[in-house]
Amino acid sequence: MAKVSCVDISEFQQGINFNKMKNDGIKAVIIRAGYGRESSQKDSMFESHYKNAKSENMMIGVYWYSYADSVGDAEKEAKACLECINNKSLDMPIYYDLEDNSQTKLGKAKLTEIAERFCETIKKSNYRAGVYANLNWFNNYLDYDKLKKKYSIWLAQYNSVNELNCDIWQNSSTGRVSGYGKNIDTNIIFNESVFNSKKEDDKDKGKITKPDIFYRVRCDGVWLPEVKNLEDYAGLKGKAITDIAIKVSEGKVWYQVHTKSGWLPKVSGYDIDDLENGYAGNGSKIDAIRVYYTTPQSIAESLNKYLVAKYKVSAISKEYFDWQLDDQTSNGQDGYAGLFGNNIDRVLLVLE
Repeated sequence: MAKVSCVDISEFQQGINFNKMKNDGIKAVIIRAGYGRESSQKDSMFESHYKNAKSENMMIGVYWYSYADSVGDAEKEAKACLECINNKSLDMPIYYDLEDNSQTKLGKAKLTEIAERFCETIKKSNYRAGVYANLNWFNNYLDYDKLKKKYSIWLAQYNSVNELNCDIWQNSSTGRVSGYGKNIDTNIIFNESVFNSKKEDDKDKGKITKPDIFYRVRCDGVWLPEVKNLEDYAGLKGKAITDIAIKVSEGKVWYQVHTKSGWLPKVSGYDIDDLENGYAGNGSKIDAIRVYYTTPQSIAESLNKYLVAKYKVSAISKEYFDWQLDDQTSNGQDGYAGLFGNNIDRVLLVLE
Protein backbone atom coordinates (compact mmCIF):
# COMPACT_ATOMS: atom_id res chain seq x y z
CA MET A 1 0.00 0.00 0.00
CA ALA A 2 1.12 3.53 -0.69
CA LYS A 3 2.45 5.44 2.28
CA VAL A 4 0.53 8.00 4.33
CA SER A 5 2.08 11.38 3.49
CA CYS A 6 -0.71 13.86 4.23
CA VAL A 7 -2.92 14.84 7.17
CA ASP A 8 -5.94 17.12 7.35
CA ILE A 9 -6.52 19.36 10.34
CA SER A 10 -8.80 22.00 11.82
CA GLU A 11 -9.20 23.94 15.04
CA PHE A 12 -9.91 20.61 16.73
CA GLN A 13 -6.23 19.72 16.37
CA GLN A 14 -3.99 22.06 18.35
CA GLY A 15 -0.45 21.95 19.65
CA ILE A 16 0.93 20.33 16.48
CA ASN A 17 4.69 20.10 16.08
CA PHE A 18 4.94 20.42 12.30
CA ASN A 19 8.69 19.82 12.30
CA LYS A 20 8.29 16.40 13.92
CA MET A 21 5.35 15.66 11.65
CA LYS A 22 7.39 16.45 8.55
CA ASN A 23 10.30 14.34 9.80
CA ASP A 24 7.84 11.46 10.18
CA GLY A 25 7.20 11.54 6.43
CA ILE A 26 4.18 13.85 6.31
CA LYS A 27 4.87 16.23 3.45
CA ALA A 28 1.41 17.75 2.97
CA VAL A 29 -1.37 19.15 5.12
CA ILE A 30 -4.94 20.10 4.16
CA ILE A 31 -6.22 22.79 6.52
CA ARG A 32 -9.83 23.70 7.19
CA ALA A 33 -10.33 27.36 6.35
CA GLY A 34 -13.86 27.44 7.78
CA TYR A 35 -17.47 26.47 7.14
CA GLY A 36 -20.79 27.89 5.98
CA ARG A 37 -21.68 31.10 4.17
CA GLU A 38 -19.95 33.77 6.25
CA SER A 39 -16.28 34.67 6.56
CA SER A 40 -16.96 35.06 10.29
CA GLN A 41 -17.08 31.25 10.33
CA LYS A 42 -13.38 31.09 9.62
CA ASP A 43 -11.56 28.27 11.39
CA SER A 44 -9.96 29.77 14.49
CA MET A 45 -6.69 27.91 13.88
CA PHE A 46 -6.42 28.45 10.13
CA GLU A 47 -3.89 31.27 10.24
CA SER A 48 -1.74 29.52 12.83
CA HIS A 49 -1.86 26.16 11.08
CA TYR A 50 -1.00 27.76 7.75
CA LYS A 51 1.90 29.78 9.15
CA ASN A 52 3.40 26.86 11.04
CA ALA A 53 3.06 24.39 8.17
CA LYS A 54 4.49 26.93 5.71
CA SER A 55 7.47 27.54 8.01
CA GLU A 56 8.33 23.84 7.64
CA ASN A 57 7.93 24.07 3.84
CA MET A 58 5.08 21.56 3.84
CA MET A 59 2.72 21.39 0.88
CA ILE A 60 -0.58 23.04 1.79
CA GLY A 61 -4.17 22.57 0.68
CA VAL A 62 -7.44 23.87 2.10
CA TYR A 63 -10.96 22.57 2.67
CA TRP A 64 -14.27 24.28 3.39
CA TYR A 65 -17.14 22.50 5.17
CA SER A 66 -20.52 22.98 3.49
CA TYR A 67 -24.03 23.50 4.80
CA ALA A 68 -25.31 24.83 1.47
CA ASP A 69 -28.89 23.97 0.49
CA SER A 70 -28.89 25.91 -2.81
CA VAL A 71 -26.57 26.87 -5.64
CA GLY A 72 -26.63 30.43 -4.36
CA ASP A 73 -25.47 29.25 -0.96
CA ALA A 74 -22.61 27.33 -2.59
CA GLU A 75 -21.38 30.52 -4.24
CA LYS A 76 -21.60 32.37 -0.93
CA GLU A 77 -19.59 29.60 0.72
CA ALA A 78 -16.93 29.82 -1.99
CA LYS A 79 -16.66 33.59 -1.59
CA ALA A 80 -16.43 33.27 2.20
CA CYS A 81 -13.70 30.68 1.75
CA LEU A 82 -11.75 32.94 -0.61
CA GLU A 83 -12.08 35.85 1.78
CA CYS A 84 -10.68 33.76 4.63
CA ILE A 85 -7.78 32.47 2.53
CA ASN A 86 -7.00 36.04 1.52
CA ASN A 87 -4.85 35.28 -1.54
CA LYS A 88 -2.53 32.92 0.30
CA SER A 89 -0.28 30.73 -1.78
CA LEU A 90 -1.52 27.11 -1.91
CA ASP A 91 0.20 24.03 -3.31
CA MET A 92 -2.96 21.93 -3.55
CA PRO A 93 -6.60 22.51 -4.54
CA ILE A 94 -9.32 24.00 -2.35
CA TYR A 95 -11.64 21.10 -1.49
CA TYR A 96 -15.40 21.41 -0.90
CA ASP A 97 -16.34 19.19 2.04
CA LEU A 98 -19.77 17.69 1.37
CA GLU A 99 -20.98 15.37 4.08
CA ASP A 100 -23.61 17.10 6.20
CA ASN A 101 -26.74 14.99 6.75
CA SER A 102 -28.97 18.05 6.39
CA GLN A 103 -28.09 18.16 2.67
CA THR A 104 -28.95 14.61 1.61
CA LYS A 105 -32.63 15.51 1.09
CA LEU A 106 -31.59 17.74 -1.82
CA GLY A 107 -30.81 14.78 -4.06
CA LYS A 108 -27.93 13.92 -6.38
CA ALA A 109 -28.62 16.41 -9.18
CA LYS A 110 -28.92 19.43 -6.88
CA LEU A 111 -25.93 18.47 -4.73
CA THR A 112 -23.80 17.97 -7.82
CA GLU A 113 -24.86 21.40 -9.05
CA ILE A 114 -23.96 22.84 -5.65
CA ALA A 115 -20.51 21.24 -5.84
CA GLU A 116 -19.97 22.60 -9.33
CA ARG A 117 -20.94 26.16 -8.38
CA PHE A 118 -18.53 26.18 -5.43
CA CYS A 119 -15.68 24.79 -7.53
CA GLU A 120 -16.25 27.12 -10.48
CA THR A 121 -16.35 30.14 -8.16
CA ILE A 122 -13.06 29.02 -6.62
CA LYS A 123 -11.44 28.58 -10.04
CA LYS A 124 -12.32 32.14 -11.04
CA SER A 125 -9.86 33.29 -8.38
CA ASN A 126 -7.10 31.18 -9.96
CA TYR A 127 -7.17 28.41 -7.37
CA ARG A 128 -7.72 24.80 -8.31
CA ALA A 129 -10.81 23.09 -6.90
CA GLY A 130 -11.74 19.66 -5.64
CA VAL A 131 -14.56 17.77 -3.93
CA TYR A 132 -14.28 15.82 -0.68
CA ALA A 133 -16.91 13.25 0.27
CA ASN A 134 -17.19 9.73 1.62
CA LEU A 135 -17.96 6.64 -0.44
CA ASN A 136 -21.69 6.76 0.34
CA TRP A 137 -21.94 10.34 -0.86
CA PHE A 138 -20.01 9.74 -4.07
CA ASN A 139 -22.17 6.69 -4.78
CA ASN A 140 -25.58 8.07 -3.84
CA TYR A 141 -25.62 11.86 -3.47
CA LEU A 142 -23.10 13.19 -6.02
CA ASP A 143 -22.48 12.53 -9.71
CA TYR A 144 -18.99 11.16 -9.16
CA ASP A 145 -18.21 10.65 -12.85
CA LYS A 146 -19.23 14.20 -13.77
CA LEU A 147 -17.23 15.77 -10.94
CA LYS A 148 -14.16 13.63 -11.53
CA LYS A 149 -13.86 14.89 -15.10
CA LYS A 150 -13.48 18.47 -13.90
CA TYR A 151 -12.15 18.52 -10.35
CA SER A 152 -9.78 16.78 -7.99
CA ILE A 153 -11.40 13.99 -5.94
CA TRP A 154 -10.64 13.45 -2.27
CA LEU A 155 -12.29 10.28 -1.00
CA ALA A 156 -13.00 9.47 2.64
CA GLN A 157 -13.22 5.71 3.17
CA TYR A 158 -11.88 4.07 6.31
CA ASN A 159 -11.07 0.75 4.78
CA SER A 160 -8.10 -1.39 3.76
CA VAL A 161 -8.53 -0.28 0.14
CA ASN A 162 -10.19 2.63 -1.65
CA GLU A 163 -13.16 1.54 -3.74
CA LEU A 164 -13.26 4.63 -5.95
CA ASN A 165 -10.53 6.13 -8.08
CA CYS A 166 -9.35 9.33 -6.38
CA ASP A 167 -6.46 11.75 -6.15
CA ILE A 168 -6.32 11.61 -2.36
CA TRP A 169 -7.67 8.86 -0.10
CA GLN A 170 -8.49 9.70 3.51
CA ASN A 171 -7.94 6.23 4.88
CA SER A 172 -8.34 6.79 8.63
CA SER A 173 -9.67 9.18 11.23
CA THR A 174 -7.66 7.51 13.98
CA GLY A 175 -4.18 7.77 12.50
CA ARG A 176 -1.13 8.48 14.62
CA VAL A 177 1.87 10.50 13.48
CA SER A 178 4.78 12.16 15.23
CA GLY A 179 4.17 15.73 16.31
CA TYR A 180 0.60 15.16 17.51
CA GLY A 181 -0.30 12.96 20.45
CA LYS A 182 -3.90 12.19 19.52
CA ASN A 183 -5.87 10.64 16.67
CA ILE A 184 -5.63 12.50 13.36
CA ASP A 185 -7.02 12.08 9.84
CA THR A 186 -4.41 10.47 7.58
CA ASN A 187 -4.33 10.48 3.79
CA ILE A 188 -2.62 8.68 0.94
CA ILE A 189 -1.90 10.73 -2.17
CA PHE A 190 -2.23 8.75 -5.40
CA ASN A 191 -1.97 11.63 -7.87
CA GLU A 192 1.13 13.77 -7.35
CA SER A 193 -0.23 16.34 -9.80
CA VAL A 194 -2.34 17.72 -6.95
CA PHE A 195 0.93 19.51 -6.07
CA ASN A 196 1.62 20.73 -9.58
CA SER A 197 0.04 24.10 -10.32
CA LYS A 198 1.35 23.98 -13.90
CA LYS A 199 -0.30 20.63 -14.69
CA GLU A 200 -2.82 20.79 -17.53
CA ASP A 201 -4.69 17.51 -17.33
CA ASP A 202 -8.33 16.67 -18.03
CA LYS A 203 -9.43 18.46 -14.88
CA ASP A 204 -7.73 21.72 -15.73
CA LYS A 205 -7.30 22.06 -19.48
CA GLY A 206 -6.84 25.65 -20.56
CA LYS A 207 -6.41 26.91 -17.00
CA ILE A 208 -3.93 29.75 -16.72
CA THR A 209 -1.58 29.36 -13.79
CA LYS A 210 1.03 31.59 -12.25
CA PRO A 211 4.57 31.44 -13.63
CA ASP A 212 7.22 29.83 -11.45
CA ILE A 213 10.23 31.55 -9.93
CA PHE A 214 13.52 29.72 -9.48
CA TYR A 215 16.45 30.78 -7.32
CA ARG A 216 19.69 29.60 -5.78
CA VAL A 217 22.31 31.08 -3.47
CA ARG A 218 26.01 30.73 -2.73
CA CYS A 219 27.34 30.14 0.78
CA ASP A 220 30.98 29.47 1.76
CA GLY A 221 31.93 29.60 -1.90
CA VAL A 222 29.48 26.84 -2.93
CA TRP A 223 26.33 27.27 -5.03
CA LEU A 224 23.42 25.41 -3.38
CA PRO A 225 20.72 23.54 -5.36
CA GLU A 226 18.00 25.46 -7.16
CA VAL A 227 14.69 26.07 -5.37
CA LYS A 228 11.29 26.61 -7.03
CA ASN A 229 8.66 28.90 -5.47
CA LEU A 230 8.09 27.97 -1.82
CA GLU A 231 8.96 24.29 -2.14
CA ASP A 232 11.97 25.01 0.10
CA TYR A 233 14.12 27.94 1.12
CA ALA A 234 17.43 28.79 -0.49
CA GLY A 235 20.33 28.86 1.93
CA LEU A 236 21.81 27.11 4.93
CA LYS A 237 20.77 28.17 8.41
CA GLY A 238 23.70 29.83 10.09
CA LYS A 239 25.68 30.35 6.86
CA ALA A 240 25.90 33.82 5.32
CA ILE A 241 24.70 34.19 1.73
CA THR A 242 27.15 35.96 -0.61
CA ASP A 243 25.45 35.63 -4.01
CA ILE A 244 21.99 34.90 -5.44
CA ALA A 245 20.62 34.00 -8.89
CA ILE A 246 16.93 34.33 -9.82
CA LYS A 247 14.87 33.50 -12.92
CA VAL A 248 11.20 33.12 -13.86
CA SER A 249 9.44 30.71 -16.23
CA GLU A 250 7.53 33.57 -17.87
CA GLY A 251 7.88 37.33 -17.69
CA LYS A 252 10.91 39.34 -16.58
CA VAL A 253 12.67 39.80 -13.26
CA TRP A 254 15.48 42.03 -12.03
CA TYR A 255 17.12 41.81 -8.65
CA GLN A 256 19.95 43.28 -6.61
CA VAL A 257 21.69 42.76 -3.29
CA HIS A 258 22.97 44.99 -0.53
CA THR A 259 26.28 44.49 1.26
CA LYS A 260 28.25 46.63 3.70
CA SER A 261 29.42 48.59 0.63
CA GLY A 262 25.84 49.45 -0.38
CA TRP A 263 23.55 48.33 -3.19
CA LEU A 264 25.25 46.43 -6.00
CA PRO A 265 24.00 46.88 -9.59
CA LYS A 266 20.71 45.33 -10.69
CA VAL A 267 20.94 42.12 -12.73
CA SER A 268 18.37 40.16 -14.73
CA GLY A 269 20.25 37.06 -15.91
CA TYR A 270 20.58 33.58 -14.45
CA ASP A 271 24.02 32.12 -15.05
CA ILE A 272 26.46 31.47 -12.21
CA ASP A 273 29.35 31.68 -14.70
CA ASP A 274 28.34 35.17 -15.86
CA LEU A 275 30.00 37.64 -13.50
CA GLU A 276 28.28 40.67 -15.06
CA ASN A 277 24.58 39.78 -15.33
CA GLY A 278 24.18 36.12 -14.29
CA TYR A 279 23.76 36.65 -10.57
CA ALA A 280 23.76 39.36 -7.91
CA GLY A 281 26.68 39.53 -5.52
CA ASN A 282 30.45 39.89 -5.39
CA GLY A 283 31.41 37.37 -2.75
CA SER A 284 30.63 39.75 0.12
CA LYS A 285 28.03 38.87 2.74
CA ILE A 286 24.52 40.06 1.84
CA ASP A 287 22.22 41.80 4.32
CA ALA A 288 19.28 42.70 2.03
CA ILE A 289 17.83 41.89 -1.38
CA ARG A 290 15.44 43.59 -3.77
CA VAL A 291 13.40 41.75 -6.45
CA TYR A 292 11.02 43.13 -9.07
CA TYR A 293 8.78 41.09 -11.41
CA THR A 294 7.13 42.31 -14.64
CA THR A 295 4.00 40.37 -15.63
CA PRO A 296 3.45 39.64 -19.33
CA GLN A 297 0.27 41.31 -20.59
CA SER A 298 -1.21 37.98 -21.71
CA ILE A 299 -0.86 36.52 -18.23
CA ALA A 300 -2.18 39.66 -16.56
CA GLU A 301 -5.27 39.55 -18.76
CA SER A 302 -5.81 35.83 -18.17
CA LEU A 303 -5.42 36.09 -14.40
CA ASN A 304 -7.14 39.48 -14.26
CA LYS A 305 -4.27 40.83 -12.18
CA TYR A 306 -0.59 41.75 -12.28
CA LEU A 307 1.75 39.62 -10.23
CA VAL A 308 4.53 40.77 -7.92
CA ALA A 309 7.60 39.14 -6.48
CA LYS A 310 6.84 38.24 -2.87
CA TYR A 311 9.94 37.47 -0.84
CA LYS A 312 11.48 37.43 2.61
CA VAL A 313 14.84 36.68 4.21
CA SER A 314 16.13 35.75 7.63
CA ALA A 315 19.10 37.19 9.47
CA ILE A 316 21.62 34.49 10.34
CA SER A 317 20.01 31.93 12.68
CA LYS A 318 17.09 34.30 13.34
CA GLU A 319 13.41 34.38 12.41
CA TYR A 320 12.32 35.62 9.00
CA PHE A 321 11.67 39.32 8.46
CA ASP A 322 8.26 40.34 7.05
CA TRP A 323 7.29 39.63 3.45
CA GLN A 324 8.23 42.26 0.86
CA LEU A 325 6.35 42.84 -2.42
CA ASP A 326 8.53 43.94 -5.36
CA ASP A 327 10.21 47.23 -4.37
CA GLN A 328 7.07 48.68 -2.83
CA THR A 329 7.34 51.12 0.07
CA SER A 330 3.62 51.42 0.90
CA ASN A 331 1.87 49.84 3.89
CA GLY A 332 4.99 49.83 6.02
CA GLN A 333 7.18 48.03 3.47
CA ASP A 334 10.84 48.99 3.07
CA GLY A 335 11.30 48.45 -0.65
CA TYR A 336 13.59 45.49 0.06
CA ALA A 337 13.83 42.44 2.34
CA GLY A 338 16.38 42.43 5.15
CA LEU A 339 17.95 44.74 7.68
CA PHE A 340 21.19 46.58 6.91
CA GLY A 341 24.03 45.26 9.03
CA ASN A 342 22.40 41.87 9.58
CA ASN A 343 23.74 39.26 7.17
CA ILE A 344 21.16 36.81 5.80
CA ASP A 345 21.19 33.01 5.59
CA ARG A 346 17.82 32.06 3.99
CA VAL A 347 15.60 33.35 1.19
CA LEU A 348 11.99 32.53 0.24
CA LEU A 349 10.52 33.70 -3.09
CA VAL A 350 7.20 33.34 -4.92
CA LEU A 351 5.15 35.21 -7.51
CA GLU A 352 1.76 36.34 -6.19
